[in-house]
Amino acid sequence: MNQCIYDTNLRSFPFPKPLDYEDVPVFGTLPELLRSLRQYLGLDVRFIRTGGTLPLEMIQGITVPVEGGKSPGQLVVMPSKTPLPATADSNDLLKNIAALLGETYRWQQSVRSQEEQILPLPSVDGTHLTKPFLTESSLYDVLKQSARLLDCCAAALYRLNPGTKTLKTCSVWGLPEERLLDEPRLLHDSLADVEAVLGQTIVLNEDYLFEVWQPPENFPMAICVPIISPSAVLGTLWLYSDVRKDPTDNDFELLEYIAGRITVQWQLILYERR
Repeated sequence: MNQCIYDTNLRSFPFPKPLDYEDVPVFGTLPELLRSLRQYLGLDVRFIRTGGTLPLEMIQGITVPVEGGKSPGQLVVMPSKTPLPATADSNDLLKNIAALLGETYRWQQSVRSQEEQILPLPSVDGTHLTKPFLTESSLYDVLKQSARLLDCCAAALYRLNPGTKTLKTCSVWGLPEERLLDEPRLLHDSLADVEAVLGQTIVLNEDYLFEVWQPPENFPMAICVPIISPSAVLGTLWLYSDVRKDPTDNDFELLEYIAGRITVQWQLILYERR
């Protein structure tokens, strides 16, 4: 199961939970790469996000460069149990890795900025949409705030295609941005989404439920919420938690509020694109 005290793809790092951990950039294969550096080159290298606490025993820090943007963090070289002599080649290798991470991060930010462009464009009546209802400017921000309201560590929004056959990831928080490039899921293979499209909220907090309902992500607890406008089913919202619990009445009220808020945000985006 995914552990959410750290970012879902940086959970192998032995650091305390960083501040604003939900904004740590996601580098899906970085833990494996750093393990390989330790195993084959004797380099103990860790990633520390911008604003995080740098270890006192660090030997060297290499900033991840992002052209025209803020760096997401540093690669930090730590004392190794099996140290190898530092060479110009090893320094060049780490600088090249940092440059690659910077390019990946820039690409992720570009994908995130374009996420709303892949939404469907149904007929939307914008007369009832008012910006004061909203406090954030993007679906990503709304997902982030919504998940935090329910003590969840990840969230994803899936749009239903006009033919009601597939569900395409259109926004994520706490998950790799690469999810936005995944192939659409078939609705008939997604039982929880089918029920949500019919207006039901599904809570999965037992192992046998996961086997039956097959959520898109593997977390100890998952909630599937319908996103439905007065005129159409827009898609489904999945919220994920690393703690299993029985939702309270207040939680269900929050889910209803969140679904309504995302629906309005979604429609507002579509209306402004027309």
